[in-house]
Amino acid sequence: MERKSNRKRASTAAPAAPIQGRVAAKDLATRLGVATSTISRAFDNRSRISDEMRQRIIAMADEVGYRPNAIARSLIQRRSGIVALVMGDLKNPFYAEALEAFSLELQRAGRQLLLFVASEGSDADELMPQLLQYQVDAIVVTAARLSSRMSELCERQGVPVVCMNRRVDDPTVWSVCCDNERTGAAVAEHLVGNGRRACAFVSGDPNVSTTSDRLRGFERGLAAHGQRVAACVQGGYTYEGARAAAAELFADGRSDVDAVFCVNDVMALGVLSYLRTNTALRVPEDVAVVGFDDIRAAAHPENGLTTVRQPLGEMIDCVVRLLDEGRPQGSLSQALREIPGRLVIRFTA
Repeated sequence: MERKSNRKRASTAAPAAPIQGRVAAKDLATRLGVATSTISRAFDNRSRISDEMRQRIIAMADEVGYRPNAIARSLIQRRSGIVALVMGDLKNPFYAEALEAFSLELQRAGRQLLLFVASEGSDADELMPQLLQYQVDAIVVTAARLSSRMSELCERQGVPVVCMNRRVDDPTVWSVCCDNERTGAAVAEHLVGNGRRACAFVSGDPNVSTTSDRLRGFERGLAAHGQRVAACVQGGYTYEGARAAAAELFADGRSDVDAVFCVNDVMALGVLSYLRTNTALRVPEDVAVVGFDDIRAAAHPENGLTTVRQPLGEMIDCVVRLLDEGRPQGSLSQALREIPGRLVIRFTA
């Protein structure tokens, strides 16, 4: 009898036999003496579970080699946790910064990013048939156009759409952007307040809201002081395009223009380069230069670019909150979220 009892105690103290093959949630639950649903909650940052239990489960999962099956979980919950992001201008550092920040924020929220890049000159429409084959919870579009036809397709499939850094005339699509018109007016106020009397604008696509709203605000701000835009030239959102625009504005090495507001920082840096390398004009004494976005290069000491800082963090926070709101149900104004930008004064204006 005594030997039997000893054998029983020894058996109880021995480690559990290793699990053969792929480890399932029920195997882990059995080892820990918890429900299978508790295992699932431990790997979902949005689920309520104590920190102690979460750490116990994760530690045991590491020990036995368990990882949750995201595809199976998405089929059960009818939510994949995947957000599709459609981008169209990764050459602009602002959008590269936005991609990094958005991806990190989604990870903190327990979601994953699926990136689609629209080719130059195209829009989001060409990607939608491919994109909608995936079980995405929502679609975020930035630096790319989306037609009403594709918006309706997403609506029929129950996939909400958020446009970031764009304002769209569609009450079924969320728009999250900087208050471009108000900040454009603030740039005009700053330039006129510093004695500028001939302010030019270097534009992107006039059919894109970021360009049209910034120009409208700039015009309104100048008009409040009895001025008009001295010249409006196309820069195509690129450094090279802005250098060509500057060559047009300052063709003979001098000009009546004494200030240039560019629709993004990339173009502002192109104008700045042209003025410094192709003219004798001094910045900011003879010509002021202002950009928009506040990319990292704007603050570099060799640039010192005065610019509008986009509220990127606030915009991304707003987008992530809207992902759980479904589609907007009201008017255009109710579907629009505009967040104030801030003029950052450096050395060029």
